[in-house]
Amino acid sequence: MTAELKAARHDAILSITLSNPGRGNALDPSMLTAAIETLSAVDRDDSVRAVVLAGEGSQFSQGMELPQDAPGRLQALESLHSLVDMLRSYRKPVIAAVDGLAADAGLALALACDLVVATRQAQFALTPAQQGTWATGGATWLLAQALPPALLAELHLDPAPLGAQRLHAAGVVNRLAADGRGLQEALAWAERIAAQGSASPQATELLKEMLRDARGQSLEQHFNGEKRRLAARRA
Repeated sequence: MTAELKAARHDAILSITLSNPGRGNALDPSMLTAAIETLSAVDRDDSVRAVVLAGEGSQFSQGMELPQDAPGRLQALESLHSLVDMLRSYRKPVIAAVDGLAADAGLALALACDLVVATRQAQFALTPAQQGTWATGGATWLLAQALPPALLAELHLDPAPLGAQRLHAAGVVNRLAADGRGLQEALAWAERIAAQGSASPQATELLKEMLRDARGQSLEQHFNGEKRRLAARRA
């Protein structure tokens, strides 16, 4: 069976599913390209208010399948970087529904989402196969923003995956779901967010930008940003 990206509408929610049966939903270049194209198209559709990213079946994604040739590997990594960057700056809320293993590039995609719902048996890992390259789509950087140093070091030095409950306690996973219920819980949460939120995509984009900036700003810089955004707001 071939790798593919599946997309489905649930009223105001779009679900995107990574599907690579028999390969732990490993990402290949075609899936990355399809994800970027799908998100770009949905960005222009105001009837879609939130996005849920999941893996097919009982896995999220075990990482990326790199082409054999050096130019192809570099191009695939650049596509992964583009997708991670798009998820982080996307104008609409994006929720990751993690079941099974989220490793390497799969871990980066989950961390790039705004919110993470994980089943209690879900696991997160950086695999020994990545040592020497760490071509994981920024997973190390994303983890460093969210984890205390000791836990960050453990995840990199010990090949054993970290369970969802430990990352929930650390604040990386927002909500835990019963096994097999991750996608359903994520969709239900996305529906509540879409139904209660009256903000435009532009306002959501601004909010996400403000949250990202706040981590590296002084309070004075944050104050200045508030004044700049208020001055730019249309009456």
